[in-house]
Amino acid sequence: AGNTCTHAEGSMVGSLEFCAGKLGSKLIMVMGHTQCGAIAGATKTYLAKKEGKGSKSAGSALEGLLIGLSDVAEQADQELGPGVEESKLISHTVRVNVFRSIEFLLTYSEPLRALVKSGNLEIQGGIYHLETGRVEFLGHAPTQAEVLASDFTLPPSVKGLPVRTTTDGPMPSMEALQILKDGNKRFVTGEALAGNVTNGMRKALVKEGQAPLAAIVGCADSRAPLETVFDAMPGDIFVLRNAGNTCTHAEGSVLGSLEFCVAALQSKMVLVLGHTACGAIKGATATYLQSKSGNKPQVSKALDALLVGLSDVAKKASEELGEGATEAQIVDRTIKLNVFHTIDFLLKYSPLVREKVAAGEVEIQGGIYDLETGNVEFLGQSPAQDMLTKSGAKLPFYQRLIRCLCPKQFSSKQRTSPFPQQK
Repeated sequence: AGNTCTHAEGSMVGSLEFCAGKLGSKLIMVMGHTQCGAIAGATKTYLAKKEGKGSKSAGSALEGLLIGLSDVAEQADQELGPGVEESKLISHTVRVNVFRSIEFLLTYSEPLRALVKSGNLEIQGGIYHLETGRVEFLGHAPTQAEVLASDFTLPPSVKGLPVRTTTDGPMPSMEALQILKDGNKRFVTGEALAGNVTNGMRKALVKEGQAPLAAIVGCADSRAPLETVFDAMPGDIFVLRNAGNTCTHAEGSVLGSLEFCVAALQSKMVLVLGHTACGAIKGATATYLQSKSGNKPQVSKALDALLVGLSDVAKKASEELGEGATEAQIVDRTIKLNVFHTIDFLLKYSPLVREKVAAGEVEIQGGIYDLETGNVEFLGQSPAQDMLTKSGAKLPFYQRLIRCLCPKQFSSKQRTSPFPQQK
C-alpha cells in the first residue's frame, strides 16, 4: 500500500536486489497512482496531527503505515505552501512519495546504488492516472546525485546496536544525553534498534564489565520501562526505580546505588525521570488536599509514609499555581516539581555526587515521560543546582554513620572513590 518501502524494507529491497543483480533487469520503475487510498489516508493523518487532533502512536499496522507516510505529506505541504486544498495536497503527496521511495532504495541498498553508479541500472518514477490509463513518467529523483554521493546506510530493520563495556571508557555527559534523546525518538517513531543481543555480547559484558552511559532514577510504574523508552541495550543504562521516582524514603538504596554508578562505573550522566499519570503523585496530591481540608492522613504502612513525604511537593505545586487550581493541574505540576525535588535531594545529601557535579564531572538533569505519546520531555538541570553545589547540607543518618566509620573515604583531600573499580 502506498508504493513505499518504509515498512517493508526487508522484502522490498531484497526482492529488487535479486531482480537487478541476479536476473539482470536494467530498469526499476517506482509507480504511484492517482486517488491512492494510502496516500489520502496519510495526508488526512498528517492534517489531523497538524491540528493537534491525530494519534501520535500506532494502534495497528495500517495506522503505523499512515503515520510513516504522513512525513511525506508534511514535505508536500511545505513545498506547496499555506492554504492549499486537501485534494491538491494529496495529489502532490503522491508525486513526492514516488521520489521518497526512490531515495529510500538508493540510500539503503548498496547493490542497487552500485549498479546505478556504474550505469547498469536506471531507477525512475511515474504516476498512473486511473481515469485515463496514462502513465506520467517522472524520471530520476531530484536528489539522486546527492544520495549517490552519500555514505551507505543499512535499512532500519537490519541495523543493530552494540553493547558498551569498560573497553569503551566513560562517555561524556552531553554525548550520553544525546544518545538517550536519539533512542527515545526511535522508540516513538517505531524504529527501535535494541534487542538483538548475541551470546558474544553477553559474554563481553561479563568479561569486560559494564560501563553504563547514564544512570536513570525513574518510577517503578510498569508502563514506563526505561530501557525500552530509550531503545537501550543491556549495559547502557544503570536503572534505579521506585514509586514516584523519589529518594524521600529510599535514600540508602537509591543514593548508595547512584554513588556506585558515578564512582565505580564512572557514568557521567544522571537523569531523573518522572512520567505523566503517575499513581504515586496522584496519591500524594490527594493526601495533601486531604490534610489541607483538616483531615490528617493516617500513616499505618510504608505506602502512607511515602505519600505523606511526597505531599510536601504537592503543597509546593499548589502554592505555585494559586487558588482555583484543579486537582489534575496540581498533579501535573507536582510531577515536574518532584523531578527537581529528587535532583535536589541527590545534590543535598550525597557529598560524592555533589562534588562531581560541582567539578563538572557529572551532569544531572530531569525529564518527564509521556505515557500516551512515548515522548520524553527533557527539563534540564534543577533551578537550584548552583546553590546546592555550594552548600553543605546535613546528611541523612546512614550517610553520617558511614562518614564516621570511614572518614578517609570522604575526606575533602582524598577524592578516590570508596568503591572498587571494575577490572
